[in-house]
Amino acid sequence: MTNEGCDLQIRSSVQFVIFHLPFVIGHLLNLSLIQLLGIEMVGTIKKPKWGIVLPCILSLSAVMCLAAERSRIDLNGTWQFRVDPQNEGEAGRWHSSEVPFPRSIEVPGCWQAQGVGEPSGILRHHYAGTAWYRRAVAIPASWQGKVIVLRAGGVLRRASVFVNGARVGEHDGFSTPFEIDISQAVRPGTDNVIALSVSNAGPSITESPDKQTPDVPTGTLTYIGNWGGIYGRVEIEAKERTWVDKLYITSQVARKAVRFKIAVRNKETGGPYPARLRVSVAGAESGKSYEGAADLLLQPGEDKTAELEVVVPDARLWSPDTPFLYTAKISLACKGQECDRVEERFGIREITTRGNVLLLNGNPLYLRGYGDDDIEVLAGVPPASTEVYRKRLQLVKSFGFNGVRFHSMTPVREFFEAADEAGLLIMAELPVAYTQYLLPHKDFLRNELTRILLAHRNHPSFLSLALGNEFNLSWLKTDEQKKDFLATVAEFYGLAKKLDPARLILSNDGYLMRPTDMASLFRDFPKDVPTVRHEFGSYYCSLPDISLRDRFTGVIVPTWLEAKKQWVEGGGLAAAYPVYVRNSQRLQQLGRKYQIERARRNPDVTGYHYWLIVDYPGGTGEGDSWEEGWFDYFWQPKGISPEEGKEVNSPVLLMVGAGVHDRTLWSEASKRIDVSVSNYGEGEIRNARLRWKLTSQGAVLSQSDAGGINAPPGKVTRISSIGIGPLRGDEPRKLELVIELDSGKRTFANRWSFWAFPKAGLLRSSGLRVASTVKSAALSRIYPFVQQDPKNDGRKDLLIASALDAEGAQFLRGGGRVLLLADRSQFERQGDATFFPASGGALGTLIPDHPALRRFPQEGFCDLQFFNLLEGAYSFSLDDWPKNLTPLVGAIRTTTAFLSKAKNLSRAGYVFESKVGEGKLLI
Repeated sequence: MTNEGCDLQIRSSVQFVIFHLPFVIGHLLNLSLIQLLGIEMVGTIKKPKWGIVLPCILSLSAVMCLAAERSRIDLNGTWQFRVDPQNEGEAGRWHSSEVPFPRSIEVPGCWQAQGVGEPSGILRHHYAGTAWYRRAVAIPASWQGKVIVLRAGGVLRRASVFVNGARVGEHDGFSTPFEIDISQAVRPGTDNVIALSVSNAGPSITESPDKQTPDVPTGTLTYIGNWGGIYGRVEIEAKERTWVDKLYITSQVARKAVRFKIAVRNKETGGPYPARLRVSVAGAESGKSYEGAADLLLQPGEDKTAELEVVVPDARLWSPDTPFLYTAKISLACKGQECDRVEERFGIREITTRGNVLLLNGNPLYLRGYGDDDIEVLAGVPPASTEVYRKRLQLVKSFGFNGVRFHSMTPVREFFEAADEAGLLIMAELPVAYTQYLLPHKDFLRNELTRILLAHRNHPSFLSLALGNEFNLSWLKTDEQKKDFLATVAEFYGLAKKLDPARLILSNDGYLMRPTDMASLFRDFPKDVPTVRHEFGSYYCSLPDISLRDRFTGVIVPTWLEAKKQWVEGGGLAAAYPVYVRNSQRLQQLGRKYQIERARRNPDVTGYHYWLIVDYPGGTGEGDSWEEGWFDYFWQPKGISPEEGKEVNSPVLLMVGAGVHDRTLWSEASKRIDVSVSNYGEGEIRNARLRWKLTSQGAVLSQSDAGGINAPPGKVTRISSIGIGPLRGDEPRKLELVIELDSGKRTFANRWSFWAFPKAGLLRSSGLRVASTVKSAALSRIYPFVQQDPKNDGRKDLLIASALDAEGAQFLRGGGRVLLLADRSQFERQGDATFFPASGGALGTLIPDHPALRRFPQEGFCDLQFFNLLEGAYSFSLDDWPKNLTPLVGAIRTTTAFLSKAKNLSRAGYVFESKVGEGKLLI
């Protein structure tokens, strides 16, 4: 709950009291205003005794405010700090101010990022064990008799709290904020020593997922590093002995009604006495406040829960496009006096399902999400700053995203707050990185589940909670384990629905396991629950950007970038490598567009979380680095603009019936292309206008438009068919097709590249005698000037061959020219070529300026005009060839397996030329 405004109220109360209180008191006491204010007559100047009066007024005003508002002391900043590797701190009374602490540390933040520990793996500093935080805090005397709690945004992994030498409580968990009642140990009116013993005891993750042992609870928050410390904000809060404890807000959109379930805690010993809860919500348009109230009769020490409803007739609904937030003001009156007041932001919105359709406020929703693995290469842990997340979410929203999945973790409170404001739907998870981490930590996870839902269930951005990641029963060894596992999933699901009935609960993210409200899968999508694509995007990566190495000034050392830097420099590629990196990012974006458009055609899928939003470092349990992010490690876009992102990450997505294999055409021919639309916009598209334009180098070749376009919501609809060609000209060229759909409210656009090649140009003969030993009827049919010479004994200037036999080698060394269309048997160390990189791999191509490809339309890399040339072919390794060999079409790629500890880089050639004797060989 947020409770702001006390300072503002003090200021406004001062103004009110100054101008009104003297008249009231003066009337009651029959005193004049001059007498009341103690004004002395000095000549004709009236001089009030403000030194006495104003402090009294301020004091009275503060008391009026604090009678309802909760008081807080901010404990963020510098604390005394000491590591305790032998766990001797409690016995040695380290919680006492008499024991010296050798250093200080900042809160919030993990201790590794502040230089605690020794180098370990990719961490500059690492320490696993217990450490102590301590500081003295002055507690006001006015807090006497109040309930005083210590509140922390999060610790890793567990903490014991001491106040003035007394142990007052423990917290075992790292997913949520927590609070501990310290009232019995606090001494108001003096300094108090607050100490926290924090432990992150446990191993770091270095093995691949299938080899990890579940020694401690593990999710992505503790996966890259076994972080330790107080990573959330800390404060002490004082409240009256009867207060609003828990609040649950739900909406009924059709009725424009908001329901409040409010739990009241009571530590008063007197009574019984009446209490009254009042809730006020301001309308969106009218500014009018809509209220609800409930009366309670509190017995001594009794806690009670009340439910009430507030109807907001002019309600504005929350959605990713219109993230409108309300503030509920909840007041609790005890014995006729206000004893507590809290505020809670919320959105009026309703998530439901219909078969495999996900509905937001009754409308079909397509989740255009990204994946987040908690990658903080500088600080290690998530920032405890709403402002940081506001900036990040402004960026991701500009790229068209409306959702995020957090792998095996729940984001911090500050992220939820920023997501509420930005309009981003959150799929959170229990800290269960993989199957084996569930059963050994069942009790711990049950508590985390409860805390997560109670802490965050009022956030409109909170879409779903999964019980963990990729529950693969085949990883369990016995049938009894599998039975226990399924029973635990069912138990946790039931508990979650009891705590938060409106929340979508997933059994896990990655496999279909019942019960579940929603599924997140690679394939085989069910018809009865909404399904999003799990870790979508085939893990296409770009090449590691070694220019980022010096920016790693925080907790993580980029050892993987150092290794790649040495390879680049050792291969004489320092000048060319940045171009390969940029071209690999261009290929990565082609892959994103291909993947997303393909997914949007599937009627059984209602979204995806594209994996990942930022690159993933090497040296972890996931092996070497994964440069799969839309952004780099520092949240900088990787060669892609927001406009390019929004075109494919659009609620209304235009698509064409020409796949990645169908982007080349003959200039002389005509081509029909179907146009369809995936409509997850604001509703049905009615009488829209479709416009299309075909251009080449900025010149318009053809264009047209049509009206009367209709498309229902939540469906993929074929809306048109357009024709391309025939095209004039005898030169090959790149074409760009742009299609726009104007709904009257918004215009949606998408674009695709095509390449046109004139047949006439291919039939030209240069006058050279061309012979071929290749057994291919198509070669002579398409190129009539090529003469078949199976025995290689005819006269020729150029030989086309699939193998270099003795006659061919002799012809080559004697000054002939050979085009070798080699098959796999001719060379060793050849690899299968794919246009897109292998899953988890990276590929960057480079086409230098060369006469051989000067008339071939290309922009320095292999765009989709190369798809059919590369897909299913094979490349030639150049790692052992001279460094100065520059292929006509070359590549740098990763060569090792999916979760390899080292994804080695390799040079490859698709087309290259070499001098052999007096002749020239083109492969």
